[in-house]
Amino acid sequence: MRGRNDYPLRASVVNVGERKCAFEGCNALEFRTTGYCLRHKGGLPEEKIAYSGTPDEDAQEIIPDPLLIPKIALAYVPIVVFLLFVTSTSDDAFAGYYLFMNSGMCLLLLLPLYAVYLVRLTWRRFKEGTLTLYVAIFHTLSIIVPLSWLFAVLGFSGSPA
Repeated sequence: MRGRNDYPLRASVVNVGERKCAFEGCNALEFRTTGYCLRHKGGLPEEKIAYSGTPDEDAQEIIPDPLLIPKIALAYVPIVVFLLFVTSTSDDAFAGYYLFMNSGMCLLLLLPLYAVYLVRLTWRRFKEGTLTLYVAIFHTLSIIVPLSWLFAVLGFSGSPA
C-alpha cells in the first residue's frame, strides 16, 4: 500500500523526500528526475565566490560623485570661452565663429538630456533626504549657465565677415 507521499516513478515507487543529489557530499533533494539538485544541475559543482575582506569592508562600495556631471555642465561655458580665446590667435578668421556656433548646437542637443538627468538626480536626492540648499543651488546654476550660453548663441545674428 502506498502512503500519501509515495508516487510511482517509472516502474518503481519512490518516497518523496528520499531522493538526494548524486553529487558527492551534497544532501540536497534531487530536482525532478535529473539525479542532481538545482546547484549541481548537469553534474557540475557550484562555483563559490571567495571574499577577501570582512563583511563590513565588502559592504562599502565606491559611490561615484553625484555632482560630477553638474560640475562638467557648469564648466562647459568657461571651457568654450577659453577655446574661443585660443582660436582667436589662429590664422583662420572663421575658427572662432564656427566654434561659437557649434558649441551652441551641441547645447541644443545636450541640454534636454541634461535637464532630464538633473530632474531625476534632484528627485532621487529629495526622496533620500540628501538634497541640501547648496546642492539645489548648484543644480540650478549648472543648468542656468549653459542655458544662458545657448540663448546667447541662438540670439546672435552676426556674421563672421
